[in-house]
Amino acid sequence: MTANPLIARGQAQWSLVAQDSEDVVPLRSLPAQIGRHPGVPVRVIHPTVSLVHAEIRGCGSGLELVDLSSRNGTFVNGKKVLQSQIVHADDLLQFGAAVFRLRVQVQGHSPPSLNATCQSENVGDLALALAQFEKLVNEGSVVPVYQPIVTSDTGEVFAYEALARSRLFGLDKPAQMFQAAEYFHMEAELSRLLRREELVTTSATGLPHLFLNTHPTELTDFKDLIVSLREIRAARPEQPLTIEVHEAAAADIGTMKMLRIVLEDLKMKLAYDDFGAGQARLHELVDARPDYVKFDRKMVTQIDQAEAGRRHLIESLVKMCKQLGITTLAEGVETEGEADACREIGFELMQGFFFGRPAGLKQTTNLPPPSSSTVITNP
Repeated sequence: MTANPLIARGQAQWSLVAQDSEDVVPLRSLPAQIGRHPGVPVRVIHPTVSLVHAEIRGCGSGLELVDLSSRNGTFVNGKKVLQSQIVHADDLLQFGAAVFRLRVQVQGHSPPSLNATCQSENVGDLALALAQFEKLVNEGSVVPVYQPIVTSDTGEVFAYEALARSRLFGLDKPAQMFQAAEYFHMEAELSRLLRREELVTTSATGLPHLFLNTHPTELTDFKDLIVSLREIRAARPEQPLTIEVHEAAAADIGTMKMLRIVLEDLKMKLAYDDFGAGQARLHELVDARPDYVKFDRKMVTQIDQAEAGRRHLIESLVKMCKQLGITTLAEGVETEGEADACREIGFELMQGFFFGRPAGLKQTTNLPPPSSSTVITNP
């Protein structure tokens, strides 16, 4: 990076811009300590920020960021600062879960637009998720939740889909977890972790029927997936288990046939998830036949108000699955009207908020996502 001569001569004003509020905190003098303590030059009031968390020091044409043995870490562009690191304008600095962009204004020049260098509007969230990902994997911060799957005729619970949440800032939802995992190429590892956690938190004596998810990348590393499934079966030799594979990942017929053989050997069932979300892959239903097909919520939403053509198409697909001996499941059922329509169409199983939100097996309400606000002051 070429040094700006005006910055090198000290003709610059550095500042921190909070990514959640765009509040600007000028760094009036250096070095400047950052933390929750009332006496530090840059006070950040956030539960994940230590009393004296980090320090910013002048260093040539840039700045040096030093972590002061903080509890939740200091990060630059999603990477943890082990001792100190040189930082530059537009870097993302993170103290615990408080994310800031480093800005510089040279005297006599207009300040840059706050959004001019953002690669995306979610860049702060991504940096936060990356920073917390190590803790998610190594400290068991996953919170398993379970959504009931009910029979259409009686409404009784048939099984539960095992899902996951987290109480870590920036990683409370699965999409955020896997976005961070993708950055580190650890989607398969995260998927295996979630299955293990989802299993161990259920009763070893009650043995509820669980639908466990896989990630599409696991089918490209088939040996590790097999090892994971065998470990699960060894841990719970008698528990009814169904393994879900996303419709798009079921395109490789050869791999799906091998998976089917493995699952039969382990006495597990196979489900195709999100059927109809992309292409309704009909030949996979014949050549690599699953035990269950979960129709995507896009096909179910407002089905009670759908035109005759759409409803007839879904009825035909449900009938075809039944003829092949495949049990059909409607996902995303949220209203009584949708539930009634799914029964009339012939779905044997249903799942959705109308029957229960994801929760602990002994709970009836959804886990609230963690929330917190950042308050910054600059005495």
